Amino acid sequence: MDGQDKYSSTFKVMEKVSGWIGRLLRVVDIDDQVEACNRVFASDTLWTVVRGSDLEEGESQGLPVWSRHVGDPILESNMTRRVDYALFMVEALENDALIHEAPAIVGCQTPSALAFKTVS
Repeated sequence: MDGQDKYSSTFKVMEKVSGWIGRLLRVVDIDDQVEACNRVFASDTLWTVVRGSDLEEGESQGLPVWSRHVGDPILESNMTRRVDYALFMVEALENDALIHEAPAIVGCQTPSALAFKTVS
């Protein structure tokens, strides 16, 4: 949204390759997702775009922590329990502080989230 996200080189290459293969096989078009987000960001409606991490199964660990920018140290663990992702989506509906935000999330019990908590 503000151009300050930091993606790894590996992620960028995988996104390009996946996008190319997806278009070739006509199963997905990453450009459609980019366009959808751009339209949401330009909208005057109340919106929140939650950018998730890798997902894993398991018992809830609690509400994920979030940051405005991909690449921030708190997000380094890049893992969220699937149930906690859903929990955050409900939080996004109820928390006015998340309106017009595009939070990137990570599980609250991941090593990077716990390390950030002890530093803060």
